[in-house]
Amino acid sequence: MCFKYNQSVTEYNIFKGCDLMNVAIYLRKSRADEEAEHRGEFETLSRHKTTLLKLAREQNLNVIEIKEELVSGESIEYRPKMLELLGEIKNNNYDAVLVMDIDRLGRGNMQDQGLILDTFKKSKTKIITPRKTYDLNDEFDEEYSEFEAFMARKELKLISRRMQRGKIKSIEEGKFIAQAPPYGYDIKYLNNKERVLVINEDKATVVKIIFDMYLKGDGACKISNYLNELGYKTTTGRTWYEKGIRDIIKNKVYCGYIVWNKVERKRNSSRTRGIEEQIEVKGKHEPIISEDIWNKAQNIRKKRINSPTPNNKITNPLAGIVKCGYCNHTLIAKSNTTSNGYEKYMVCTNCKNKATKLYILENKILEVLNKWLVNYRLSLKDEKDNSKPENTLEHTLTNLNKELDTLEKQKERLHDFLEQGIYDNNTFGERLKILLSRIENAREAINKTNIDIEMQKERNTVKTQIVPQLEKILSEYTEEKEPYLKNILLKSVINYAVYKKEPNQKSDDFSLILYPNIPRD
Repeated sequence: MCFKYNQSVTEYNIFKGCDLMNVAIYLRKSRADEEAEHRGEFETLSRHKTTLLKLAREQNLNVIEIKEELVSGESIEYRPKMLELLGEIKNNNYDAVLVMDIDRLGRGNMQDQGLILDTFKKSKTKIITPRKTYDLNDEFDEEYSEFEAFMARKELKLISRRMQRGKIKSIEEGKFIAQAPPYGYDIKYLNNKERVLVINEDKATVVKIIFDMYLKGDGACKISNYLNELGYKTTTGRTWYEKGIRDIIKNKVYCGYIVWNKVERKRNSSRTRGIEEQIEVKGKHEPIISEDIWNKAQNIRKKRINSPTPNNKITNPLAGIVKCGYCNHTLIAKSNTTSNGYEKYMVCTNCKNKATKLYILENKILEVLNKWLVNYRLSLKDEKDNSKPENTLEHTLTNLNKELDTLEKQKERLHDFLEQGIYDNNTFGERLKILLSRIENAREAINKTNIDIEMQKERNTVKTQIVPQLEKILSEYTEEKEPYLKNILLKSVINYAVYKKEPNQKSDDFSLILYPNIPRD
């Protein structure tokens, strides 16, 4: 194999008589390319691929791999195809790599650029662009590539500063500049190419449901379960989960604001910036909820300091659930040394309620829930089997409407009797007063019965949802390993449990009453 080239910046030559060179093509968009695509000018990677394949045919190069970088990011840490390519170059898979410009390989920090160029140099892999071929083992090419890398870094810094200034200006004007719209909104392009958020009515309904349930005291787990039962999906088509609910509740965009620079992200960490570093302005978009609702939601969120999350390292799945049957204090988990090592016990620290091993109490709660589920399922079946053809409330409503109709007709006859002289004024007045009172009572009874019917329908709907919901939660609970997630699952079906154990009671011999988080007749 031979590869000869001159040192001209604008020319290269691969001689026809040489063996075929195995090459890879690496494709990556620049910011300018992305801007051009937004204007609808062309599809960048497709055009670049055509150009480099044409170059390979003209120079008799054997293309054995094409790598398309589909993600943005200057750091190679976030470019999987570049990391793949560098690994293959180290293994001497290629004689050369074709790329549109040398800065397409990377123009991030000096460390990244140094790693890329050093990998090409050590493996003696050449870099071929439409205007020049680089052999980094040649002194001139090495110096020239380093100079181009330096200029690319300077250009990147200037572009980044200019873009940052432009971003801040747009944000201060209340514009939304992030790539993807928040759930509940779509992005619309105006005639002046300005991007604005517009409400997606279907998704906005979900956002309103989330805030409404949260203000009524429901947690993220219960809200996500409810949305999943109704068949709603996230933007990516996934089922709802707790973090997605919490992210929506924390996002001030829904009450009409734009917040920028809130989180500082580094390679392996992130932190919330101070208020003085953040930018918060009134947005140009229409809010989905009022500012008052958003503020109330934040107050609730801040008060829930005991809500289990991965960060506070909850190790007790029964945390905050079990109350003492003697003093009403909440039981906590404590570790005691036994012959088998450490064993966790559920303990009341306020009175002499006898402790029980955590796993025994946990299993008993699951046993009670499963028994309750069986009984509840049977009661629903009995209700269905014993249901009368005519609903009692509907029958009552029909009779009340008939009674009201009769009373209205009696009132009309009263006027006839007065006109015919059958009743004098005093008699008419007395009878009318009695009749109007009965009419008013009938109307009130009709209104109350209508409300009872709607409530009964709602109860019936909820009842049919409880069985599959509880089955799903119990199934997930047995498979779940993380205590804090098990705690969330239990709290979605149990308000609290009351536990009592006498000093003479042993092991699983104790009193336990569950107060499930379900509707009652």
